[in-house]
Order: sequence, then C-alpha cells, then structure tokens
Amino acid sequence: MSEWSSELQQFYGEYRIDDQLRFYAERRDLFDRAIGQGLAVSAVLLGFASAAGALAGAALGWGEVWSALAAILPAMSTALAAFIALYAFEQQAKIYGDAVRAVQAASHPVLDSGAPDGDPDKNATELVRRVEGALLQEQGQWGQLTAQIQIPDQTKPGAG
Repeated sequence: MSEWSSELQQFYGEYRIDDQLRFYAERRDLFDRAIGQGLAVSAVLLGFASAAGALAGAALGWGEVWSALAAILPAMSTALAAFIALYAFEQQAKIYGDAVRAVQAASHPVLDSGAPDGDPDKNATELVRRVEGALLQEQGQWGQLTAQIQIPDQTKPGAG
C-alpha cells in the first residue's frame, strides 16, 4: 500500500469513521435512556394513581384529594407517553443504531485486512465511497422520519 493511501485510510478512519461512530452510538444510547426513563416515570405515575384510587375508596379522610390524584395522575402518564411518541425516541434510536451498523459494515473489510487485492489508491477511494454512501443512506432515513410526522394545516378555515 502506498504511504499516501495508508495515511489517508488511517486519518479517515480516525477522524471520520471513528468520530461518526462515536457520535451515533452516543445518540442511540441517549435516546434509549430517554425511552427507559419515560416509561419508568409513566409506570410510577400509574402506580401512584392506583394507590390514590384505592385511598379514595377507603374512608381514611382526604377523599377529595385522593380522587383528584386518581384522575390527574393517569392523565399525566398519558401525556408523557404522548410526548415520547411525539419526539419519536424509539425511531431515532433505531436510525442511529442502523447508521452504526451500516458505517461499520462499509468500513470493516478495508480497515481490517489492510486492503483488498488491487490498487491501494483505488482501495482508499473505495473505502471513502462506501462509508460516505452509508452516511448518505442515514441522512435519507431522517427524511423518511420527518415525512411520517403529521403537521396540521393551519391555512384551512376552522383549523388551529
């Protein structure tokens, strides 16, 4: 492999591939944690709602407070679930996970075995072409995600 090709692959691997993989993995983990935290808080709210409903039925005093909490807490849990769905945490985590796998697959054979048979300069070019193609595919998935979001038309009479 020519010195230029070797340096290019090392530089590209460190500053483009590894950096992009690190970013994608961190974002995927962030969205996975957000899903888990949201579901945990929602479950806690529903648990408190059940307890408040039980206390409201018992003649222990503060019946109006327990009844109000038994009605309000499930609504808060539902609002939290709607928030999680609105921000599409699960879909975003999936897109970042898919991007990690695609970039790893695109860069793996060239980086692991040094270079496939053939011209080293062409192999370096092929590495860049495959990785950038995987990154472009990831960008296209964001367009698909935004196309799924329904935005109400504010120009129609009676809308909004």
